[in-house]
This record gives sequence, C-alpha cells and structure tokens, in this order.
Amino acid sequence: MFVAQRVQVLSPAIRLLSQNLPAVLTVSDRWGLAQQRLLQTAAGKGDNALPARTTISSQGALHAHQLGLDLSEEATVEREEVCFDNPMQAFQTKSTWEIARALLVLRLCSYDVLVDNSVKLMNVGQRLLGRRLFEAIMRGTFYGQFIGGDKEAEIEATVRRLFRSGLQTLPAITIEEDVGEEMVVREEFYDSATQFYLDSIRLLSRLSDCAQVPLFQLRVTSFLHANLLVIMSKHLESGCPELSVERLATGLTQDNQDFHVSVLTDHENDHLRNTLRRLHAVCRECADKRIWLTADAEYTYMRPAMTQLMLACMYKFNRKEPLIWNTYQCYLKSAHDYITHDIQLAKDLNMCFGVKIVRGAYMDKERALAKKKGYEDPINPNYEATGRMYHRVLDTMLHEIRSQGQRCKMIIASHNEDSIKYAVTRIKDLGIEKNDGRVCFGQLYGMCDQVSYPLGQAGYTVYKSTPIGPMETTLAYLQRRAQENRSVLHGIRKERDQLWCEMKRRMAHPRSWKNV
Repeated sequence: MFVAQRVQVLSPAIRLLSQNLPAVLTVSDRWGLAQQRLLQTAAGKGDNALPARTTISSQGALHAHQLGLDLSEEATVEREEVCFDNPMQAFQTKSTWEIARALLVLRLCSYDVLVDNSVKLMNVGQRLLGRRLFEAIMRGTFYGQFIGGDKEAEIEATVRRLFRSGLQTLPAITIEEDVGEEMVVREEFYDSATQFYLDSIRLLSRLSDCAQVPLFQLRVTSFLHANLLVIMSKHLESGCPELSVERLATGLTQDNQDFHVSVLTDHENDHLRNTLRRLHAVCRECADKRIWLTADAEYTYMRPAMTQLMLACMYKFNRKEPLIWNTYQCYLKSAHDYITHDIQLAKDLNMCFGVKIVRGAYMDKERALAKKKGYEDPINPNYEATGRMYHRVLDTMLHEIRSQGQRCKMIIASHNEDSIKYAVTRIKDLGIEKNDGRVCFGQLYGMCDQVSYPLGQAGYTVYKSTPIGPMETTLAYLQRRAQENRSVLHGIRKERDQLWCEMKRRMAHPRSWKNV
C-alpha cells in the first residue's frame, strides 16, 4: 500500500521528466561545458580567466560563481555561517530523478519491519524476478542511492560527480567478517581482499585531480579473522608486552618469518604474520601514493587489538605526517580515556596522529552482549550523553590540532547538525583554517546531503563515505549497516522533508530544472 501511494505521488514528476528529457539532456551537455569553462576561469586559465587578485580558491566560491552570486569580500564574509535549511542550495547539483529516488529509498529505510526483514525480502525478490531484473531494480534504487559502483568507470564517475559538487570521496571496501564458533582461516580470501584494496587505492591515485588529499578507509576484518582480534584483545588486556605497538611494528614487513608471539599458537602466529604483511602492503601503497588511510571501528570486543594494530601502522608510517588514522567511537563511556591515552602514546613514540571520530553504530548488539556475558554496559546511557562525549572528544582533538599543527588531523564524521555547527564554531574560535587539511568532515554517501553540500560550498573539506564493490557483497553490507544504524535512519526526517520541498519547487517551476 505504501509503495503504491508513493508511486502515485511521484508519477507526475516521472511523466514530466520523461516529457522534458531531451531538453534536460541538451541543457546538461551545455551545463557540462559551462562547468569546464568556469573551472578554467577559477584556475586562472582560458580566455575568461579572472585577474589574479580575484581568482576563486574553493569549490564553495566556484558554485557561487556558477549561480551568478556576488563574489565580493563582503558577500564572502556573510556566507561563512553554514546553513542547513536551504533545500534549493543543498540539492542544486542533484537531478530530479535522484531526488525522487532518494525520497523513495530513504522512506523505505525508515521502516524497521523492512530493515529487519531486508535479507528475506531480497532473497524472495531475486527468486521471483530473476537475477538480471532484480539487479537492475537494485541498481536503480538502493544500490544506486548508497553505493559508488563496482566497475572502474562507475567509481570514477561517482568521484568526479562529487568533486564537481565540492565534495571528496572516501571509498569504503565492503569486505568484513565477524566472530564465529571457530577460527577457520582462509588466507586466500584475505589475500584477495588485499588485492582489491591495492587496486582501489591505485584507482583513487589516478583520480588525484578530484581530491585535495585522497582519503581511503579500511576495515581491519578484511585482513584477518575476527576471532584472532578477540584473542589478541584478551592478551592485551592482561598486559602482554609481546603485543606492544613497537613490537607489532617490527612485523609490518613483507619478510617477517621470524616474528613470533609466545602467547599465540603456531596457527595464530602464522595468521598474524600474514595479516601484518597484508597491512604493510596496503599502508606502503598509500604512503607511496600519498593517500591518507583511516581504519573503521568495529565491535568493542575487538577494539583493543584493532587499535593496537593501527597504532603499530602509525608507528611505522606516521613519522612525518599523519598518513594512518584510527577511529574512536564516542558512544563508549571510555571514549575520551581511549583517545587521550593514544594521544599521549603518539607523543611518547614521536609519531603523527590522525583520527576519525564517530558516535558509533553497534549499540544494540553491544548492550545485548554485555547483558548476556554479565559485564558492565560499555555504552553511554542515552543519546544526550553520547553527544556530550562526542563534543568532549572533539574539543580535545581540536586543541591538539591547534598545538601540534600538521602533525595531528581529524575527520569529524557525524550526521548530527548540532555537532556539525558546534565543530564549525570551535574551529573558528581556535583559529584553525577550515581548508588547510587538518580538520575535515564526513557523512555517508546517499544520506545527509543537506549537511554535506552546504559545508562543501562554504569551503570546508567534506568526504562522503562511499562503499564500492560488487552487488552481492555491498547489498549484504548495506543490510548490516542499516540494522546497526537505526538511529541514523530514524533521524532522516528532516532530509526527506527538504527533498520534498525541492521536489515540489521543481514541480511548480519546471523551467528551474535547467539549474541541475
């Protein structure tokens, strides 16, 4: 019933889009040429180059020029305050089809019954429709909304499209594992995942003209079995010196046959050595291509070992600049303790420090596991407490960035408008330049565009975390993330409202479609 109602509402937009499609395509072609000319103008090239004293230096200013807005110094000062309440500005680079798709997909994602049964529904859909038709529908809806592509040409198109909108791409490989009953290690699986990482990093390097500094993200469970992380975490909690940051860093080489940890079995040692070789290959590739690398956080029962591995990578590769970054989950009661400990460790070991701060996505499972195992709930008691922790960690990192300069960097990964506004205010208060690479923002691809686009247009560096990969793995990844990020999915009401406002504006003024 719901889908039928939505289709009925959207059908006038679809009919109008189809009637005007040739004109839209013609305008789109002219718009593409105009963008190229404006890019040349902004860079001081071409027949219409601006004088040196007025050369545009940011994507935000470039969009103002595209829209024919005032580029005077006074107007620039007035635009410094970021506004998240202007749907026309936020969605100006989106086609009407993209807005219609986002309305449908985000609405469906807000229903728990659909999220909870998404695996069953997709299996039934594939059986009834056949693989080819099912994949075509998915590419036009969920896959197209949230995934950057699986082929090189598709990924490149996504990267360039975001860049033209003033945003950067943060590719995310969707290969991961969770703990199981026993540790059945498939080294060829992890080797294949590592090769996919290396190929994706090389592709991102070839697209370096579409990024201020390319940033890539990995999931540690792409490189080793989750059970080994749990085993290592238990040894770390008991104070095992053989798993120190400096000692693990000695194993980060392609020739590490002599690396051995006495508290691990021979089988576990073999797997750890292979893991360290894989991590070394990916970190070395990023270092050679000058691409920043951030590791995603996962469940708390893996956290000690995951953090220790990433700190070991920092110790080896972050000698001159923060190339390797770690993620800190602020829904944890101990989040501030964790990050202050690691900040001090980085200073003691004379290594640069990069972080991504998030609220966290595994709240339900973490609480259920704590109750089952009989230990204290590690999660903050409510959303407000998590928000206070997020701001506390944010403040600590901003002060470190101000004092350490380019040796300390951070990505503020949040969909919460209040936290984004708080961060913008604190950045200004502390005199940190918004576009010098030390502080950037991040949101998920296909969501929170009413925040991402205005931030990018205001001159801040904004990354869209963009899953890439084949449909089989990425759809399974999306299902897990949807179940883990219910609070985010429930909080997209404002984004849907703004999308509807922009859709109604375009329906009332069809000629305005030429502006997208």
